[in-house]
Amino acid sequence: MQATERVLSSDNWITILFVFCLLLMFLLKLFNAEKMKGYAFSIFNKGFVEIESQEKKAGFSAFDTTFIGFSFISMSLTIYFLLNHYQKEIEFGFVEFTKISSYVLIYMLGRAFLEFLLMRLFGIKEILGQFFLSKRSYLYSISIGLFFLNLLYFYGFQKITLLLTGIILLFAIRLVLILINNKNLIIKELFYFILYLCSFEIAPLLILFKLIF
Repeated sequence: MQATERVLSSDNWITILFVFCLLLMFLLKLFNAEKMKGYAFSIFNKGFVEIESQEKKAGFSAFDTTFIGFSFISMSLTIYFLLNHYQKEIEFGFVEFTKISSYVLIYMLGRAFLEFLLMRLFGIKEILGQFFLSKRSYLYSISIGLFFLNLLYFYGFQKITLLLTGIILLFAIRLVLILINNKNLIIKELFYFILYLCSFEIAPLLILFKLIF
C-alpha cells in the first residue's frame, strides 16, 4: 500500500495577527481611552464626530497612525477570508495574504494622497474637513466591527454568508450615516461631492478589485 503525503497548512500566522491587533487596541487605549471608545461607537454617536471636527489638528497623531494600522490589518484579513472561500483553485496562505495586504496598503495610501491633493488643488479643506473626518471615524468604527467578525468567523461559525452579511451591513450603515450626517454639505457642494465619489470611492475600489482578482 503506497503512502500518501499529507500536506499540513498552518494558520498560526492568523492567530499572531489577531494577537497583534489586540496589542494595537491596547496601545490605543493607552494613548487615549476616551477617544478610542468614542471612535469605536462613532457609528452610533454623531455628536462625537462633531466635537472632533471642532478640534483643529495638523497631520496624524500616534493614535491615528495606530488606528490606521489596525484598520489596515482588519480589512486585509477580511478580504483574505473572502478570497480564501471563493477562489478554490488557489491554495491560500501567508504569502497570498501579504499580496492582498500590499494591494490594500497601496489602495489606502493612494486614496489618502489623492484626497490630500484634491483638498489642496481646490482649496476645500475647510469645506470638506468634517466630511473627511466623519468618513475616517466611521472607518475606525467599522474596522473594530470587522476585527470581531473575522475573529468569530475564524474561530467560530466559519459561515461565509454570515461574514459577508456582516460586512455588507457595516459598510451600508457607514454609507447611510455619511449621507445623512453630511446631507447639508452634500446638497450645497454637490459638484465636489460627485467629484469625490467618482474619484476616491468608486474608481479606487474598481482598481483594487482588478488588482486582487
